[in-house]
Amino acid sequence: MKLTFLGTGTSHGVPVIGCDCEVCKSTDSKDKRGRCSAYIQLQTKDNKDKFILIDIGPDFRAQALRENIRQIDAVLLTHAHADHMFGLDDLRNFSCIMSNKPDNPLNEKYDKPPIPIYTNKPAATMLRTCFPYLFSEKAEGGGHAKISVIEQTQSFFIEETGITEITPIPMKHGSLETTGWLLTEKTSEGPRSIAYLTDCNFISDESIALIKEKSRLSDGGRLVHLVIDGLRIKEHSTHFNFLQALEASSKIGGENVWFTHLTHNSSHIQTAAYIEEHRAEFPGLAAVRSILPAYDGLVITSGS
Repeated sequence: MKLTFLGTGTSHGVPVIGCDCEVCKSTDSKDKRGRCSAYIQLQTKDNKDKFILIDIGPDFRAQALRENIRQIDAVLLTHAHADHMFGLDDLRNFSCIMSNKPDNPLNEKYDKPPIPIYTNKPAATMLRTCFPYLFSEKAEGGGHAKISVIEQTQSFFIEETGITEITPIPMKHGSLETTGWLLTEKTSEGPRSIAYLTDCNFISDESIALIKEKSRLSDGGRLVHLVIDGLRIKEHSTHFNFLQALEASSKIGGENVWFTHLTHNSSHIQTAAYIEEHRAEFPGLAAVRSILPAYDGLVITSGS
């Protein structure tokens, strides 16, 4: 299982429009942060590739071109805020590409099933409200995308994979219910998991227990990577700040921890230094191999 960070920035992205701060003017490529999204490559039982997208924000078109994305078999949506769903319109292109009809009109009938979008009930309702033309059978011109929204509350397998279990993890983003995603791959050496938990300022004990249970930690499983919301140093009403992200990570565990949804308040280098300075305050992190800020284009795998 391979995860590529398409974007690691907050809702404004970095650089922020009109800002002349040190980070926004930085020439370090790791300080260029698009809106949050991740692209995951899985394998089926017969060794075919399947590709899962977590969130699809307004920077998705540029991200897809940068990473040469040609296939999306499912979308996992954390919640229905603009920076996580306003690239949904670009799924129209994948309806054509994946039907081997890239030159045909986008409203033609396709020979592939709809691209499923898995999310919670509030987000599903908002999707249909914001993008009614994408779900209408009467859509004209290039307005039709073959997608379906599935309200998901239980663990499941993407069709045809059979070896990667996906578990929705309930979280809170202020008063809003958001969904983290845990992907657990069956391997010859035991279960290997990646948890993706962004846009949250509260993860319940029950959700933490669910992550540990589904990662099969008591049965030889490994939570190889924990991706977690870590906005900035200063506290925020709907996101973990750096210290809160460290505290949550100490409770969840994981061999490697990656902060995402980062603002322009700290550079990549400054964020890494802050984490290193404060991680010793949380004894639960002693066994964690590395804790670092993620960056756009970073690739991690369940094998390392």
